[in-house]
Amino acid sequence: MIALDYAFCLKVGEAICPQKDLNDFCLALGLAFTKQFTDARSQLLINDENHAGWQQLADIKPRHFQLFSPMIPISEHDDLLLTSLLTAESDHLYNDVFNQLIPLKIRGSSYGYLLLKTPHKYHVDRHALEMLSLLISGALDSHLQHHAFLLERSHHQKTEEKRVQEVCSQKGLLEQLHILHKISLRLWHSHSLDNMLHTAVYECIHALDFDRMAIFLLNSHTGLMRGTYGTDINGTVTNEQWYCTAMYEHYHAKTTLDKKQHININEGTALFHDNVEVGKGWNATISLWDGDEPIGWIACDNLITHTPLKSYHSELLKLLGVTMSQHLIQRRSQDELKLLNLSLEQRVADRTAQLEEVNKRLNQISREDSLTKVPNRRMLDEKMEEEWRRAMRYQTPLSILIVDIDHFKQYNDLYGHALGDKCLAQVAKTLSQVERRAGAILARFGGEEFVFLLPGSNRENAKSVADRALDAITALQIPHDDSPICPYVTVSIGGKTCIPDKPNSQQQLFIDADVALYEAKSSGKNQAFVL
Repeated sequence: MIALDYAFCLKVGEAICPQKDLNDFCLALGLAFTKQFTDARSQLLINDENHAGWQQLADIKPRHFQLFSPMIPISEHDDLLLTSLLTAESDHLYNDVFNQLIPLKIRGSSYGYLLLKTPHKYHVDRHALEMLSLLISGALDSHLQHHAFLLERSHHQKTEEKRVQEVCSQKGLLEQLHILHKISLRLWHSHSLDNMLHTAVYECIHALDFDRMAIFLLNSHTGLMRGTYGTDINGTVTNEQWYCTAMYEHYHAKTTLDKKQHININEGTALFHDNVEVGKGWNATISLWDGDEPIGWIACDNLITHTPLKSYHSELLKLLGVTMSQHLIQRRSQDELKLLNLSLEQRVADRTAQLEEVNKRLNQISREDSLTKVPNRRMLDEKMEEEWRRAMRYQTPLSILIVDIDHFKQYNDLYGHALGDKCLAQVAKTLSQVERRAGAILARFGGEEFVFLLPGSNRENAKSVADRALDAITALQIPHDDSPICPYVTVSIGGKTCIPDKPNSQQQLFIDADVALYEAKSSGKNQAFVL
């Protein structure tokens, strides 16, 4: 008859003692029972305080062995059976199956049972059963402790590996952020929006952990999106400003912007170039914002090197989007300010030119006789002061001629002031064409008097100018029926030539010229007298 005796205890001890792990222990234990009890089934049941109930560690059948790690709750049938066996005092036969509970204890405390099920009746030696319980309990507890240690070590190793990965990830992120900071500094120094966009694409694909990148700008009012710079399938930066399309044609970008997301990453997706699929990998759509207004988006992927998506990519790409948004906003503000400044500068320049023209005209008016359009007394005084200093410095001659229209009062009385003004204008125009040499001017001195200022002219030259002036006025043949000397308008001229020897004494020159004029009039008028 089959018996659970000391001999069986020795066989079990020989089977389980050499085993080095829990799996081998359970397998050896099951084989030992199967050899002794044909068609026997052994179940290791553990009272797990963490799970508040009975858990099954192993289920050992003649041709089937299963170790549960982690342990699983026992079936409802086994739970009822265990309750019945624990409360039954003698008969352990249920449904024609003999059931035997072997307690598992350590240091006097029970932590589980070995449930032996067999269709054959056998003899049980109570002392041998206690010895078998101690033998299996000690060995199983040792293996459980070792198994728990291995699990804990494995968990610790995984935790350490995860920590190392996190450290590497953080290190990688810090390196990428440092690179992004350098790129941002380069973007701040860009001289234009076009240069900034090109720099951003070039620097990012060469320094950050992705292969291709393209920046698109959006007009939120029209819904049109235009390209700027991107990369081809070989990673070369290309100008894509020719590209313009409606926003709704880009599903990922439109979805990201509509949902007000900062980033949308797709793994294992189709990658495109010029609307043609060129590979598979991950891609990211990064939105660009000015407050609540979308201003564009960035597309990037790993088409070329197939760089795997890393844990820090999401944060890195978000920061890239924020950085590009700030630069676009700043660059647009600068460009708008430049345009405003240029507009203001142009307006100031135009206004300045207008003011200069007005000032020039005012200056001209202030130095020009309004009736005759020749320089006035103010202009004559300024030129006289200037030429007097020059003549005194270089000791060169300076001449003046005072021209007076003969019997002009009678002309006005006879023909009226309108014709009188016309006569003055004709005389002034004719006299201004008599002497053309540099520095020489004709100015209206007052009333019907005019003055020639002739720098560098000696007495002979001054007399020549005076004679030509007399002939020119006579040649006009302006009728003057009240003139006692000639039926036409005539003039008398008095002149003076000197070499200045002291400053601010030019008044004497006018006095002397006026004396000469008096002499010419006293001698019958229509003549010149130069001292």
